[in-house]
Amino acid sequence: MGTLTTIAIGAALVWAAAYALGCWLWPFRACPRCGGTGKRVSPSGKAFGLCRRCKGTARRLRFGRRAWEYSRRARAGG
Repeated sequence: MGTLTTIAIGAALVWAAAYALGCWLWPFRACPRCGGTGKRVSPSGKAFGLCRRCKGTARRLRFGRRAWEYSRRARAGG
């Protein structure tokens, strides 16, 4: 195995560990649909309602955290 391959594998493992730690510490991200406001603005800009995707919370679960919860439920048999 070459040195470059070893470095690439090491960098990928460090990135994966950092992403997993980030998903554990900060499981939510801003909702991309409403931009983290929780509001859905009308085309005229005068009226608003709650964002349908995040239901007005302005937060969405990150992909890594969603995958973690899915695997945890699958192992628990639920």
